[in-house]
Amino acid sequence: MRVPNRFAGIPRSWSYAAAAREAGASLVKNLSIPKPFADPALEAQFLEEHSQRFCAFRRASALLALVLWTSFLTWDLTVARQSKILSVVFTDLLVLRMLGIVLLCCVGVLVLRPSFRLHVMSARVIFTGIYGLIFLMLVMIVVTPAPFNYSQHFPGLYLALFFQFSFFYLKSRYALTVAILTLGGVVFIQAAFNVLLPADFGAGMFYLVNMAIVGHGVCVHAERVSRERYAAERELASVNSELSDANVELARKNDELEVSEKDQEVKTNALLALKEQQMLAAETASRDKSNFLAAATHDLRQPMHALNLFLQAASEAIRRGEFREAGRLIDECGRSSVILARLLNAVLDLSRLESGRVVPRYHVFDLRLIIEEAAAQLRPFAQSRGVDLRLRLPRESLVCVRSDAHWLGRAVANLISNAIKYAKTTDDATPTVIVGVIRSPTRARVDVVDNGIGISAAHWESIFQPFFQVGNPEQDRDKGLGLGLSIVNAVISMLDEHRIELKSAEGLGSRFSLEMPLCGASPEKPAPRVPAKGDADEIRHLDGLYVLLVEDDGLVRASTEALLSQWGVLYDSAATFEEYEEILESLERFPDLVITDYRLRDFKTAREVAMLCTAKLGRPCPTLVVTGEPQATIVPLACTHDVLSKPVSPADLRQEILSLISGRCPDFADEAV
Repeated sequence: MRVPNRFAGIPRSWSYAAAAREAGASLVKNLSIPKPFADPALEAQFLEEHSQRFCAFRRASALLALVLWTSFLTWDLTVARQSKILSVVFTDLLVLRMLGIVLLCCVGVLVLRPSFRLHVMSARVIFTGIYGLIFLMLVMIVVTPAPFNYSQHFPGLYLALFFQFSFFYLKSRYALTVAILTLGGVVFIQAAFNVLLPADFGAGMFYLVNMAIVGHGVCVHAERVSRERYAAERELASVNSELSDANVELARKNDELEVSEKDQEVKTNALLALKEQQMLAAETASRDKSNFLAAATHDLRQPMHALNLFLQAASEAIRRGEFREAGRLIDECGRSSVILARLLNAVLDLSRLESGRVVPRYHVFDLRLIIEEAAAQLRPFAQSRGVDLRLRLPRESLVCVRSDAHWLGRAVANLISNAIKYAKTTDDATPTVIVGVIRSPTRARVDVVDNGIGISAAHWESIFQPFFQVGNPEQDRDKGLGLGLSIVNAVISMLDEHRIELKSAEGLGSRFSLEMPLCGASPEKPAPRVPAKGDADEIRHLDGLYVLLVEDDGLVRASTEALLSQWGVLYDSAATFEEYEEILESLERFPDLVITDYRLRDFKTAREVAMLCTAKLGRPCPTLVVTGEPQATIVPLACTHDVLSKPVSPADLRQEILSLISGRCPDFADEAV
């Protein structure tokens, strides 16, 4: 059986000398006065906290000292009666005892006051009592004969030191000072008065010294433990404070997390709602687009159907020799074709505006010019319907605005045309349309006022929808296509800081108002106008012109050739870019104009057509681009050019040809793309 080694925990380097040094170091440590805290403020806080902590125990110890001192009075009375020697000094002892009682009563009253909790006050009261009692006991030792002074009163010094070392929890430095002074007092009275027997003096000093050493060690230990406890409590309080702060911060972050989660939930719900709204908006847009296409298809079929029937009827009339009737029918074909082209262009314009492919071209111009131009174009139409068209424009100064003149002019013309179409012609009063301009410090307003049929409030939103018309259930094309106000609304929505306003009452007419920013700058110099001519005059000016036609669509090329021939225009036509190049190689006359589609075969465009013409002939030639792609972006050509969007009416084509050969290039030519 294995026997456990009782010395297993003892290191091999152990020796008596090491043990002695360790014991000596421990003794020195336990007898060394603890150092105060380095921070004076912290030391003061410790002393106050120490005094308050032991305040109750100090009060109890002071009262206990009063009881013990009083009980010794009874002891002195008893001993004095039994000893004739002590009875001689009994009066002195009684006086000293009574002085001690008075001193302790005063101390007792002071220790019960609230101020005793303060360090300075408690130290003063305690040391007053201790020093006072030790002094009284030393006096008793002096007045009492030997050996009674040693046996009856000297042990009182032990008791006093015992109280001040243990019960009052004093600073070790102060308690040690009391013990040293007590020892010094005994030595002094012995040396001065020789009151103690030598044997009693030696024994008394031996016990006093041991009492001082042991008491000092106890007091040092108590103070060190108290200081360590205070430091630990402060550290713990600091840790608790940090922990509390951490808990507060954690609670704050938790609250923030909850708020963030709520915000995230709200955002998620908002995103879901937005997604649902977008889906509903997409479905609504798709449905509206389908309805728009259905309505546009229906309206396009009507003039196309009429055109086919008129052509067939004209063909039958020519076959029967009824040439006058055939001419009338062909004129009706032209009317149907104009309506078809007008409707198609309106649909394309509205589609481009709503898709965002049209980019406004802002500049400063005189607002009166586009109003006068629109009125000049529509005045014959107003006269044909018996409508009095009036202008109310400022004459004394310019009305400069910043806008897109082309599209703003289109909007104004549509409003004037709309007012003319819906004018009352059955009443005795003359149907009237007034177009006026009103200025404010920062805005300009165009008012189009009529005394027509008016619009009820129930239709104010609907009239801006495509193909919606008030008072035209039979879809009479003479009253319009139902797209004019839709285009106006799309144009105003596209232009920055532009607004449209409607005021109307059923049977009392309407007022449409367009607002736009007013500018103080001078307008750009307007381009020269081409005087208006009749159809015969325009055709006469075209007679003898030489035109190069580049068109890859056979049907469009053949119809354009036929129209040019009827106008007396000489031409060469090419179906491809290579044919056009061959024509340029064999030219005998410089062309007056080049008419070309924008996008040709083999990725060629009107830009290559214009550049090749300039390269072959040595100088640029005016070019008219007729394109069937409304979404195409026309790259500026290196020559005078204009752009028209298919379908193009013969009158518009004729006017653009005359404009280009006369050297006029419209400011807004490429807006048709």
